[in-house]
Amino acid sequence: MKFKISAAVLSVVFSISCSGNTDKERKPMEVIEVSANDVTQIVDSYVDKKAVILNVWATWCIPCIEEFPYIVEVRNEFKEDLEVIFISADFPEAKDRVLEFLGNNQVYWQTYLKNDRDEPFIDAVWTEWTGALPATIVYNTEGKRVAAFERPATFTEFRNLAIQAISNP
Repeated sequence: MKFKISAAVLSVVFSISCSGNTDKERKPMEVIEVSANDVTQIVDSYVDKKAVILNVWATWCIPCIEEFPYIVEVRNEFKEDLEVIFISADFPEAKDRVLEFLGNNQVYWQTYLKNDRDEPFIDAVWTEWTGALPATIVYNTEGKRVAAFERPATFTEFRNLAIQAISNP
């Protein structure tokens, strides 16, 4: 009996240690709070490297939650050429809920949480944005905005925008 328990424990430990997955791959990264000034710098850091889809969302926004998996799927398909920047508009006190949502949606890359007043944040993201959610801005690899909208989108629309941004029209 003692041998069976030990063998089972060793088997579990061995399978975890040899699975090749790190905790970083299984859990969302820490959500970093960002201000209006940070947004531009984050997007600019991908110029000449990757196309970018910037999506502002919230856990309480039903259309945001509905489109979220589409964006994740597009990012996973094009991750070598496309960066998805998720910025949650939830209040900082909701950070645990944001992390839980990200984990449930298998988002294992860096994400952000707005910590600035609405007006400067809106102007930094997109001056024509009214503040409605979800809001999405797509940039090509040169950092030029190729699309911006404040409404939910379909998987096909996100995929087509990613292809357009990556091809650098």
